[in-house]
Amino acid sequence: MAPLSLLCLLVFAGGTARTSAQVRAPGGKELKKTEALLSNLRRLEEAADAPGSLQKTAAKLYPGLYAKVSGLRDGDLKTDIATAVALYESALRASYEAVPRAEVEGEGGAPDCAREMREAYVRLCREASGRAALLRAKARLHARWAGVELLYARGDRTDATLEAVSAIRAERATDRALAEEALHVLEELAAEARDDERAEGRSVNFRDRLEQLERILASLPRDRARGLLGEARDAFRDRLYWQMKAAPARARVVDANSFAEPGVLPRLGLTADDADAAARANLRAALKFIRKAKEEIGPR
Repeated sequence: MAPLSLLCLLVFAGGTARTSAQVRAPGGKELKKTEALLSNLRRLEEAADAPGSLQKTAAKLYPGLYAKVSGLRDGDLKTDIATAVALYESALRASYEAVPRAEVEGEGGAPDCAREMREAYVRLCREASGRAALLRAKARLHARWAGVELLYARGDRTDATLEAVSAIRAERATDRALAEEALHVLEELAAEARDDERAEGRSVNFRDRLEQLERILASLPRDRARGLLGEARDAFRDRLYWQMKAAPARARVVDANSFAEPGVLPRLGLTADDADAAARANLRAALKFIRKAKEEIGPR
């Protein structure tokens, strides 16, 4: 799937003044909360340049940052700040993993730019030295967007701010396009799940589609739509797990190395019927989250 930012920028070209005027400014208390959160994000970025300092600063700020973000009103400001907060934490985790992986596998941990779904992330990926660096760059980008939105909310109408706000609105259109693509993949999974094909015949296809979903979700900001799409993905993944557990137990030929009777799942103490019931429950959960995500994204 090609990055979508260029298309969205073309759609929004020439509409700077009209688009910017549609941004509803948050109230005074909301702005103060936002400023405080942006200040904390700057602390994280400044600490990242000093060895060991990022871990100490993060330990002071997390998980409290998530609670503070949840108190913001839904909107672009909250979306970008929540995304930056999540990405900084992911960058910290990636930095912990980078050293042992490089030592054991001898790899530099260079990010795979082919996996990025949006042009803004592709550009950052090409300049990043590793996965942790890329996640930090993405966090800085969303924090910068939030800073622009804050300036606009405070009445800044300079050409630079209006141009930046217009570009951010184009990125919101990219968000929607990616969310709709994720929803399309989920609906295809749901349609296939309703047919009577054997689970073994679908498992490879399901895995490919789940991998496609992973790529899309990694490019989406942390808003409500992304959360619902992720919940649906998780439910399908759990359903596939239980299907794969049930399939060997229903086989007519029993492996000589397995002392479990047909219809029994070794080590789990469950029957194949139990696994089937769990798979069906996960399918119902997936359908519920798909419905909610569709309502959140709105009509196409």
